[in-house]
Amino acid sequence: MSSAPNGRKNRPRSAGNIFQIGKASYRDPERRESTESTRKAQRAVTDCRMIVQEFNTLVALYRELVISIGEISVDCPSIRAEMHKTRTKGCEMARAAHQSLSVISGPEDGEIHPEICRLFIQLQCCLEMYITEMLKSVCLLGSLQLHRKGKDSCGPSRIDSKVDESSDIPILEDTSSSPMDCHQLCWLVTTDIDNTERDMREMKNLLSKLRETMPLPLKNQGRASTGAHIWFLYAWILCALHTPLK
Repeated sequence: MSSAPNGRKNRPRSAGNIFQIGKASYRDPERRESTESTRKAQRAVTDCRMIVQEFNTLVALYRELVISIGEISVDCPSIRAEMHKTRTKGCEMARAAHQSLSVISGPEDGEIHPEICRLFIQLQCCLEMYITEMLKSVCLLGSLQLHRKGKDSCGPSRIDSKVDESSDIPILEDTSSSPMDCHQLCWLVTTDIDNTERDMREMKNLLSKLRETMPLPLKNQGRASTGAHIWFLYAWILCALHTPLK
């Protein structure tokens, strides 16, 4: 053994220290696995957040289209086609958001991350607004259809007159739609209404499933706010049905 400068002898390392290093090396795979699991959970939350945000954007776009329907007094096929496209995409994103959120939510009565709670609330609010806007579109499309039928049943076709440059005799021109066009238009609007009601029922079922899987504090809060939301929808429907189109 060699002597230290202060006169003490250097002792070899104990076996206990060597074994402790060995135990730490055995824990490294567990730590790596835990870190990888945490990263996967974070990626899942990030993906779910992006899906919910995309659904929120589609709901806002659909709301603008519904407002456009309410601002016109005649049917606009291009707006109806855009509404159908946006509504279909919105339903797909709502289903994807619910599926993604149900995977990362964990047990109902267990501890849940605040970010996941926020996603639950955001998805619920988006679904409620989406259902409300679909209900508005059904009422507005129905009003347009009744308005169209009322115009078609008012009397014979409207005849406009115009003067030809080479003659003083007015030329009569029929500017009304043919009966076949009117029937086809009514059929298209009715089909849009039926499809919207079908999607609305599906979103209501999805909202019910979301509320069932919510954490208990959020679930109790949702039950308390459901009554006020139903009365708001009922009041809006009454106003929409009794407001004449311009």
